[in-house]
Amino acid sequence: MLHRLSLTFGTRDLLEKIITRNPDRHLVLMEIAGDDEGLQLLDVSDEPTIFTGGLEYQVQLHQGARDWLGFFSFAYFTFNQDEATVFAAKMNKLASDVLPAGMTAMYVLTKTHNASEYVLLTQWVDSEAFALWRHSAAFAPIAQYATSANHFHTANYHQVKPDDKK
Repeated sequence: MLHRLSLTFGTRDLLEKIITRNPDRHLVLMEIAGDDEGLQLLDVSDEPTIFTGGLEYQVQLHQGARDWLGFFSFAYFTFNQDEATVFAAKMNKLASDVLPAGMTAMYVLTKTHNASEYVLLTQWVDSEAFALWRHSAAFAPIAQYATSANHFHTANYHQVKPDDKK
């Protein structure tokens, strides 16, 4: 089971150099759909971070695949302790059920150096499946937290496959 992951952002050249210099790592290059400048590199090697940006997360919950393929949605939240406890319970319930149609994996992450910062990372077969879920009743357990009071924001990415690299 994956216990930690880290990520960084940068240009395609910089991130590809990191990939080349670290062949022993499981690194996943992602881009915001249609934006060659919106690149993120995710290290899912379960090893101490090689990045200097401080974006390290502990995996609190995982359900589903471990293949790191497809469409990814990162939903960011900041909670106080009481909200975090309720959110974690709702995510445990969601993970104990069959994942929504098209969702291949779900991760609940907390920032290593600030456990009040959460990320709900969901993996999908494609962006259409994510959009259908996002606008369905199945999204209700999360929708109530998707507010500015929780510093909620999202970022959606597609994996850059080796043959997609420009």
